Amino acid sequence: MKKKLVPILAAILLSTERMYLRPEQLPFKVMMVSAIIALSSLVALPLSAAASADEIIRAKAVSIVDGDSISAVINQELVRVRLAEVDAPEGNQPFAIDSRQSLHDLCFWVEAELSSISKDYYGRMLAKVKCNAVNVNAEQVRRGMAWVADQSVKDGELVQLQEEARAAKRGLGSYESPVPPWEWHSRGWHSQRSWSGPSMKK
Repeated sequence: MKKKLVPILAAILLSTERMYLRPEQLPFKVMMVSAIIALSSLVALPLSAAASADEIIRAKAVSIVDGDSISAVINQELVRVRLAEVDAPEGNQPFAIDSRQSLHDLCFWVEAELSSISKDYYGRMLAKVKCNAVNVNAEQVRRGMAWVADQSVKDGELVQLQEEARAAKRGLGSYESPVPPWEWHSRGWHSQRSWSGPSMKK
């Protein structure tokens, strides 16, 4: 029953992405048909493999949740995948719209490669994600569309990319006092109106 629902759920997710499609992309109806065909032809991958940090999983990114999360199809199941070691603006935060759009441009409706897989405190999948051979965890930080997570980060490249983005005033670096999500929530600013900020520099 769950597998039969995947094409339906994917179609719903695609409909939410419609506003983000660019004119040069395939017509929406064609993409809907492609969704069902692609999902029916996916190679089955056991979700239990997600518990292994050494495993590499390939899946279709069918929806962009926000600037650090995607919904992907693995073993004909929809799975929420968060970009490991990064944290993007969300909800009503400044740059939340830009950050989501940036990840959308990188990953929407392409084959994603997931590696260094683990789970967070809430049981959600964390992974390094590559779309079209681009490490999107690092690319989001490089563009100034995400912070290095306020935790013990093992990837020194991310820290360097964040410093470079700030120096170049890209994305969040162009904002005088950007507030990371973990502080945004603690300050209770959820209800503030969203602001996308200046145009994103790539």
